Amino acid sequence: MNMMYHIRLYHTILAVLAIFAFITAELGIIHIWLGYSVGVVIIFRLLWASGGHQHVGLSRFYPDFEGISTGNIFTHPAISKILLLGIAVNVILASLTGILLYHTSNNNNFWEEPHELFANLMVIFVALHVTYLLLFKISLAKFMLFINPKK
Repeated sequence: MNMMYHIRLYHTILAVLAIFAFITAELGIIHIWLGYSVGVVIIFRLLWASGGHQHVGLSRFYPDFEGISTGNIFTHPAISKILLLGIAVNVILASLTGILLYHTSNNNNFWEEPHELFANLMVIFVALHVTYLLLFKISLAKFMLFINPKK
């Protein structure tokens, strides 16, 4: 299988786990295990990125504003990278604060509010990401969802 297939598969696994972790927030141990699963997938991604392949490197998340103009402001790669970076940062912070929340037990847990904030921000960035792809990069959206364009 080629690298892009693996990237799409990783994307799907992370998306499904993160969505289910978010919607099971009130389901105790199910939410916790889904959250740990998200954390494992993130650690895998960071290790994968250290392997040096250009398509999985962390530089894919850093926006480069060179060449942006009023004519390409909505289709410039920097926009996608900003949204991906927002998703990545908030998924990581939601995972870390979730772990801290679970492992520091007291009645007034400091980590509950930050955990919810990062999870909600993640959902906002995901919604913006999906909307952006559907409006400006539909072929990429189809590709990432394993939808083959008509030939």
